[in-house]
Amino acid sequence: MGCGACTTACPTGALTYAYPRPAEQGAKIRALLSAYQAAGGRDAALLLHSQEKGQALIDELGRGAQLGLMQGVPARVMPVALWHTASVGMELWLSAVAYGARQVMVLITAEEAPQYRAALMEQMAVAQSLLHGLGYSGVHFQLIEAKTATSLDADLQRQCARSLKAASLPTGPATAARHAVQAEKRSNLELVIDHLMAQSPVMAMDEATRPKALDLPAAGSPLGSITVDGSKCTLCMSCVGACPSSALQDNPLQPELKFVEKNCVQCGLCAKTCPENAITLEPRLSLMPERAQPRVVHSSPPYACIRCAKPFGTLKAIETMLGRLTGHSMFQGPALERLKMCGDCRVIDMFNDENQVRITDGPSPPKNQ
Repeated sequence: MGCGACTTACPTGALTYAYPRPAEQGAKIRALLSAYQAAGGRDAALLLHSQEKGQALIDELGRGAQLGLMQGVPARVMPVALWHTASVGMELWLSAVAYGARQVMVLITAEEAPQYRAALMEQMAVAQSLLHGLGYSGVHFQLIEAKTATSLDADLQRQCARSLKAASLPTGPATAARHAVQAEKRSNLELVIDHLMAQSPVMAMDEATRPKALDLPAAGSPLGSITVDGSKCTLCMSCVGACPSSALQDNPLQPELKFVEKNCVQCGLCAKTCPENAITLEPRLSLMPERAQPRVVHSSPPYACIRCAKPFGTLKAIETMLGRLTGHSMFQGPALERLKMCGDCRVIDMFNDENQVRITDGPSPPKNQ
């Protein structure tokens, strides 16, 4: 039906709304906020609504205000029509805050299914946690549920009344962002995070007292790290093959598992693929410059063949295999020792073993008389 909710929920940007494209939506929001600020407007708020039922409520609210029956849309609130309210997510909401908006409100009506509401709430929780963690106070994101123009009017006036109290005014970056919204979702998210971090009160703190990372909600977070249990990980590298964003990488020169936090989308494929259940997701935003650099999350010394001393596996992998097969009837005596050998030495040892059962050419069967 073209709602675009998949593009909002997708953490990698593999799905993109075709029209209007994210860059076009971003340019629209940026121009709207810039014009408002140039005219002397303050504490701007965006009201995102659908082009059908949402637009009908906005129009009805306007007519009611003209007749003196309703208060109407507050001056600082700017309605923005979308094809579907779930077609825009946290990367554009955060971009709006970076451009100068103090609040982003999303209007949902009776036309949206409950699943859309749940997806929007998850995205708002992550975006709000990120802003609070960076030191921006107040409620920046609000979900407004209204089925009638009267209820919408009451909600908007309530929000306006709260904003009049200085203590409850949401705060944002002192300097508006200048970058344009990117077509690629992850690039756009990184740009807006960089701007919000550069203006953040938390980043202005002394390095000794500044937190190294901000915890984010587990549901819907596109940012985070992983924890690898070194007592379980055998460096089989299954997680590297499963990772869709190159956040997990191996080292061709030695047994090491590397991780680039900036690339991680918290999809969980690494944790589901790991045969040892050694990986745990950690939704968060690292405030350290190292989040963009590969770091070693686990390493193991190589295991050397007991016959030729050539390394052919990791110490943990071989020890785990030996521990699991020690009591097996098929792996007793020389058979167990061969597990400690490389592939070549294993074959040589089998052929040199006089007790090894072999299939050989026997006598030819007698010919039929």
